[in-house]
Amino acid sequence: MGLTTFAVATDGGSVSIGVADEYGEASALVLPTSCLQAMVMTLPEMAQQALRRKYADPAVRLVFPVNDWTIETIEQSNRLILTFVTSDGFRASFALFAEEFAKILDTALTAEAMPHDEQTPNPHAH
Repeated sequence: MGLTTFAVATDGGSVSIGVADEYGEASALVLPTSCLQAMVMTLPEMAQQALRRKYADPAVRLVFPVNDWTIETIEQSNRLILTFVTSDGFRASFALFAEEFAKILDTALTAEAMPHDEQTPNPHAH
């Protein structure tokens, strides 16, 4: 039971997500591409809620170890694109202003110097 394959229509207008039931019977969920962003934005929250309920722990969350990362500049904007990649190929990109990136770096350097039990959530979060 689970996800089996995916396919993207030749025109990019839809995606097909292959699944198999507990008996191995194949089926597919076909969605217009316009649904992908909403799905991508919703899945982490769904997973977090499921894990927190399963383990009865409000602090549980999905964490993906970063295997590689890149920083790109956008010529038309004063933002940077920060992309994280895991060892299994999962990737996520985020657009940041240079000042936001500097705050993240400052927070990381400050947290690195703190004992583990004194570390706090990001004070720069909006």
